[in-house]
Amino acid sequence: MSAKTQTGKLLEVTMAHRVGALSLRVEFALTQPWTVLFGPSGSGKTTVLRAIAGFVRPDTGRIVYGPQERTLVNTAEGVFVPTHKRPVRSAAQAARLFPQMTVKENVAYGMGWGSHPADERQVLVEVMELMRLTTLAERRPKELSGGEQQRAAVARAVAAAVAFDGVGDRVDKAMLLLDEPFAGLDGRLRDELAVGLRDWLARWQVPVLSVSHDVGECYLLGAEVVRMADGQVMEQGPVETVLESERARLLARLHAHD
Repeated sequence: MSAKTQTGKLLEVTMAHRVGALSLRVEFALTQPWTVLFGPSGSGKTTVLRAIAGFVRPDTGRIVYGPQERTLVNTAEGVFVPTHKRPVRSAAQAARLFPQMTVKENVAYGMGWGSHPADERQVLVEVMELMRLTTLAERRPKELSGGEQQRAAVARAVAAAVAFDGVGDRVDKAMLLLDEPFAGLDGRLRDELAVGLRDWLARWQVPVLSVSHDVGECYLLGAEVVRMADGQVMEQGPVETVLESERARLLARLHAHD
């Protein structure tokens, strides 16, 4: 199954924030199932992701989620929804798994789908298979490689996002935030995981905003791209439009080494 275009705005972000020497000033809206924040290291991508998740309080700005226009941040009105109350689930670059739990327990943590235990079990099985973790289910984090830990952390965020069933009387889908989810993985495994995850999440209509500086990954996902540089949004649109020149440069460099 391929990802279908969503209608309406999934997320609106307008923010200004100072991080060391970097002055962030960004404004964008998301409408597609999978969007990538693309840019070099130090361009502010992770800070934007953390602001959406609630780990960073922007100096000024407004962040609104979903078709029901749930305001997560509005500095002018003093609104700042705490992280645990946001319809957002995330996985950072560092795995941060619970050391005392098995891989399976880590992935299941945060699902909390008590009213649908059969569905929860099925989702858990599918996520474990999707992220190639089934044979590692009973291991603890210290017994895993760095790549295996990373896959487990992504799987935990994915499972929690799928199981999310609203905040209070609102029934929002959770947005999944992934910071360099496939970095450091073998190229073939990365490709299989990226495509499999994209298609599986499309079934659940879980929107994704991820961070990457990998042109190939963006093309593989067929993602919408928000290209950032020096703390600003430079361009937004389909990957074939926004990253065409980047792809051409990479291909020219590869041919030069042939």
